[in-house]
Amino acid sequence: MKSHLAVLAAISLVSGCYSYKEGEPVDAVAPAVGSQIQVRLTQQGATSLAHQIGPEAVTLDGNVVAADQDSLRLALNSVEDSRHITTSWKGEQVSIPRDAIASVGRRKLAVGPTALLGGLAAGGVVAAAAIFSGSGESSGAVQPPTQGHQ
Repeated sequence: MKSHLAVLAAISLVSGCYSYKEGEPVDAVAPAVGSQIQVRLTQQGATSLAHQIGPEAVTLDGNVVAADQDSLRLALNSVEDSRHITTSWKGEQVSIPRDAIASVGRRKLAVGPTALLGGLAAGGVVAAAAIFSGSGESSGAVQPPTQGHQ
């Protein structure tokens, strides 16, 4: 039972709830290669990148492939447009000039919601174990069905 709870706790951390630490100015950000970030584009940036990422793009989520003083290269996971429609991407790389970036958010674990999710999942495992932990034996004699009407 303890091993089931340990596995469940590990899964809830891996698939936990995440949020983005919002809005660091692009000049102050030097994200590490491999880190997952969210880039908010300027209006001019959205217009200049429209041929690569689609019209009216506002927010890009992805993993940093490279970062220098002039641009960020992301392997995109998703793009959200101004109508809040999100399009999934499969790691296609896009180079984003720094002057096209309004802000950069860093992904972080949301401890409260993840703990709640983990607690609910653990409670479900405990409840299921209690329900299905019987020995599989019957506690009474089996009565054959009656034939016909009486």
